[in-house]
Amino acid sequence: MPSAPRAGKPAQGVWLGTRFLLAEEAPIHAHYRNRLLAARAEDAVWAADLFDVGWERAPHRALRNSTRDLWERAGSPPPGQRPGEAEEVAHRADGASIVRYSSAMPVSGVDGDIEALSMWSGQGIGLADRVQPAAEIVRELVQEAEETLAGLG
Repeated sequence: MPSAPRAGKPAQGVWLGTRFLLAEEAPIHAHYRNRLLAARAEDAVWAADLFDVGWERAPHRALRNSTRDLWERAGSPPPGQRPGEAEEVAHRADGASIVRYSSAMPVSGVDGDIEALSMWSGQGIGLADRVQPAAEIVRELVQEAEETLAGLG
């Protein structure tokens, strides 16, 4: 994960994945979109390797959900010892199964226990409060950057 900028040092970059999940064009499941819209920064919790099936060693944040709660109640055991591993919780539009702890996020066409799936989210989710076209998101980002740079002199 990128480190926070040190005092006097400009930011080197940003991660905007969560913001673009709320773009009109993002093909995410309606339940996931609604969870993102209702989320606060503290709802995006460090998940380490929790949703690692299909994407190992990819530390991340995700919205707290029933899979995380199940795992925590069991004492946060490592892969191979987690409750409900290999349990089919949802299906892709083509009928392929999605198991608990899968990295597969809920996109349009997925059905089943959507709430149990990996709902990726960064801490900035508390600032995202609406769905809008991706082009509009980019325009806002550019405008805010220009305003910030102008304010720096």
